[in-house]
Amino acid sequence: MTEITFLNIDLDIESNEDITPIIDEWGDRISVLRNEEVNGVYYGSFETSCSGIEEILNEYFVLINSLTPQSRKIWDNAQRKDFDFGYESGEQPNNFHSRVSPDLLTKLVEVGGEVVITIYPIQPV
Repeated sequence: MTEITFLNIDLDIESNEDITPIIDEWGDRISVLRNEEVNGVYYGSFETSCSGIEEILNEYFVLINSLTPQSRKIWDNAQRKDFDFGYESGEQPNNFHSRVSPDLLTKLVEVGGEVVITIYPIQPV
């Protein structure tokens, strides 16, 4: 039987401004999954090397709050800043709980983030 599993939190950005300055500042503290411009809209998708919800979110908060004023303006003006919580579905347990503390939720609001939940199907072995 497979278990329901928390996988990671991807950070997805959609902006009318080039997000390259943000990526440059974050450097090797993130893995860039996507960085492209399509019809004048810039898309970025990132993940950290951290594990666990609290550790991952705190790393993102440190990265965002350490941006220079120029890059922070790009961040603030982005129309989408999704913190995408990924889970792999499973057959057990009967129910699965994943909590985010009020402190972390407050920080998400402070950086203008939204929570997205993605559930991936069970992968055949």
